Amino acid sequence: MRLKFAASIMSLGLVIGNSALAAVTIIAPEEIVVLAVNDQEVNTGIFRTKKNEYKVDAGNASISVRYQQYFEHLNSEHDILKSGVVTIKAPNLQDGQSYKLSLVDAPQSFEAAKKYAEQPTVALYDAHNQLIVQQTGANNEAKPWLSGGLFGRVFDLTTTKKQEGNQPAPVYTKSQTAMPLSATSTAVSVNSTTADQQMIQIWQNASKVERQRFMSWLAEQ
Repeated sequence: MRLKFAASIMSLGLVIGNSALAAVTIIAPEEIVVLAVNDQEVNTGIFRTKKNEYKVDAGNASISVRYQQYFEHLNSEHDILKSGVVTIKAPNLQDGQSYKLSLVDAPQSFEAAKKYAEQPTVALYDAHNQLIVQQTGANNEAKPWLSGGLFGRVFDLTTTKKQEGNQPAPVYTKSQTAMPLSATSTAVSVNSTTADQQMIQIWQNASKVERQRFMSWLAEQ
């Protein structure tokens, strides 16, 4: 009996271990905000960094992102530019591998960024820096995971499936067969008690970099 129990535990551990390995890491820079994977919202938290990692299941993935960049001007004023939603259809992502999202021809100035935000190009590369897929153009169709934010904004959104006509066809290195894929997301609760005082205190104590990241996050809400 003990041997059977031990064998069952070992088998369970093997299954769990294999499941843990059956994941893909997506790395995104600060200028690319990952909004959803397979139409399931991704909760990124308040502060993003220069290198943000997301875990998804292997296989095909639909990754919805947005170009967003913070600019501080010489007069100490700032602007945050952000594009519409760009949906990348990533084919055949491999177990245990890392992939990175990157802007193609990223703008270097505020004026260039304003134009770029109208129709950004986002690419997905593998660990060897080989292009997997490249997508140009923003898909601004309303999505159900854009229905809320920290301050309780509510939008009347439809869940009717529509063709993503605002985006040009994606560019792949080679054709792949698409398969359905699911991903999970974790909801984050926010305690609004005396939030205004807490935010004022946090802002006063924050560094310049922290304030920049907060403003970038705030623009997403």
